[in-house]
Amino acid sequence: MKYSEKNKPLVCMQTNSTCYKNTYKMRVKGVLWHSTGANNPNLRRYVQPSGGDKNYSELMALLGRNVNGNDWNHIYMDAGLNCWIGKLADGSVTTVQTMPWDYAPWGCYQGWNGSCNDGWIQFEICEDGLSDRAYFEKVYRESCEITAYLCKMFGIDPHGSIKVGSTAVPTILCHKDSYRLGMGSDHADVLHWFPKFGKDMAAARNDVAAILKREKEDDDMTAAEVKEIIRKENPTYNTIDEVPSYWRADIKELVDKGIIAGTGGGKLGLTKSDCKAAVLAKRIREKL
Repeated sequence: MKYSEKNKPLVCMQTNSTCYKNTYKMRVKGVLWHSTGANNPNLRRYVQPSGGDKNYSELMALLGRNVNGNDWNHIYMDAGLNCWIGKLADGSVTTVQTMPWDYAPWGCYQGWNGSCNDGWIQFEICEDGLSDRAYFEKVYRESCEITAYLCKMFGIDPHGSIKVGSTAVPTILCHKDSYRLGMGSDHADVLHWFPKFGKDMAAARNDVAAILKREKEDDDMTAAEVKEIIRKENPTYNTIDEVPSYWRADIKELVDKGIIAGTGGGKLGLTKSDCKAAVLAKRIREKL
């Protein structure tokens, strides 16, 4: 998985926006995907740092400057998202967090059953001309990665759903989905784009689940590997003959005197660290 507690996404909080200043903290239920509906894949079009940011120069170098000043970090913006996906100044694709994850976004507006603004972390994918497969695959993968990261962080089942009144709302959905469920306004995103390259939100949920599954398998594998390393570094000796020669006489003496009893069944059952501690204690007693 690309993102973790040790490798968090880039942060550029849009603290000047109306949404950031006036929203509230929500209980996170899921993740909702948007795309911008404009042919501009550059993050700088929408995301710019605030003048007082300590890392202002660094963020400007990464994002590039919006010379038109029409980014979303302004008081006149009555919308706001938790993060954005698109190109940095160097052309690489990444995610930039623009509000805390538990800040309710102003992204999908209201429907007849309510709004996914209450509970669904939301992000925008910067669109291009919708015909570049290479760019699509990069932003799609990035969308799956950040969603998997958020699912792990908040314990979200990518194939789950949340009941809002009598409506079952998927934990992972797009703006168009929210409209169909009466939980948002009528926008095409992302379903005007994804099917061009063989993807939809069902595929997205499956791909996010696959990332989480691989992450768990990697965690399990790492635990097994650590256990094996510990076993090799601290082996267990079941007979006197298996004890290293430099401890063997001392351990035999301790066994003969009944100080070390073994684990039964004729097995010594001492680890390397057990032997070292026992011999050290024996030699200290002999010097007293």
